[in-house]
Amino acid sequence: MDVTEQRHFQRVPFATGSTVQFRGEGHDAEVVDVCLKGALLKLSEPPTCQRGDTCTVFITLASPDIAIQFEAEVAHLRDQFLGVKLLKIDIDSMIHLRNIVELNTADPEQVRKELSFLYSED
Repeated sequence: MDVTEQRHFQRVPFATGSTVQFRGEGHDAEVVDVCLKGALLKLSEPPTCQRGDTCTVFITLASPDIAIQFEAEVAHLRDQFLGVKLLKIDIDSMIHLRNIVELNTADPEQVRKELSFLYSED
């Protein structure tokens, strides 16, 4: 089965700055795309982490007072690209993430379905 067939959460392009923190050390990154369950990031240099490592992701939004922050697990690595799977997120960050996905998709109703799927996974 193709990876895209396994994916339950649609990705939307969202180019903005971010920081990824591994073991207390921050690395600048650019967000490539996001979904309700993770993100694809492009680091300025190949990461020194491994699949399964945990990290904290900080995504910069328009206002310096507003950001998305979540704990994640490295799902895949390729060159400078890092795919992370969301593990833990606060409610404010989840609301911002949901709004980004809803505003950048052609089917906001699908996002609502994904939210219900997300909560039924636990």
